[in-house]
Amino acid sequence: MSFDDMPDRGRLILPGAMETTGRMLELSKRIVPGQRCRLDVPYGDDFYQKIDIFLPREEGLTGLPVFMFFHGGAWRHGFKEWMGFMAPNLTDLPAIFVSGNYRLSPEAKWPAQVEDVADGVAWVYDNIGRYGGDRDRIFLGGHSAGGHLTSLVTLVPEYLATRGLPDDAVTACLPMSGVFDVRLAGAEPGGTRETVALILLENSGDDVAASPVCHAAGNRAPFFVCWGEHDTDDIKTDAAAMTAALEREAGHLETCILPGVDHFEANEACKDRDCPYIEKVRAWMRDPPARAR
Repeated sequence: MSFDDMPDRGRLILPGAMETTGRMLELSKRIVPGQRCRLDVPYGDDFYQKIDIFLPREEGLTGLPVFMFFHGGAWRHGFKEWMGFMAPNLTDLPAIFVSGNYRLSPEAKWPAQVEDVADGVAWVYDNIGRYGGDRDRIFLGGHSAGGHLTSLVTLVPEYLATRGLPDDAVTACLPMSGVFDVRLAGAEPGGTRETVALILLENSGDDVAASPVCHAAGNRAPFFVCWGEHDTDDIKTDAAAMTAALEREAGHLETCILPGVDHFEANEACKDRDCPYIEKVRAWMRDPPARAR
């Protein structure tokens, strides 16, 4: 996939989302041509199973930290191409920035998306050294649905273990405006939680397995959980529940409310160097919190 062959996925659910992601895409179109990058690198055989790798301007660097980020879009929309605008604020650290795609609903239902993210992480772990990256310093992040998927890959050991990766392959996870609870029990009929859960799930009985908040027990990985000041009520509720679940575990935890932004504007804010999310990613890539023992 490139800027020229992005499929029409219809409209996003939230008001203003198409306008915000449109601005992100246009900014990426302007920025990407000036970046040293490798685009549409496949980690699988499907059209969507690709990543974009953004590299520092200086060639020959080694031992670079890696930040791998997955887009949002309610598991049925979204493209890695939205995220190229984030690269300059990260590659000049210096670091490597990776933006990933995954298969989308309704063509692919749970667990296709999380399996794709795990496959993408495994590809990076096995291959990023060829680009100067340090496979022992892989940081995961994602917005909305992407935050949901990267949290699951970090919290559920089987996703990486079945791919031959150690349980500490993810140095830290930094979900932004993540969806952390898709359990249908108690969900309002026709409400947001039920709507998004049914987008993701083929079988309603998978709702607990697909909810990161149900997998926090035993977590040792550092987490940075953030959301927008004007985010949706459901996202704020999920963030509070996820924070409470992680606080009970040994892993390092920090949280942040991004001022003045709504759900998708939280991601758009990453265009600015002084965005609290970008500042935290940069700080952790320089000096990550220790993994709990």
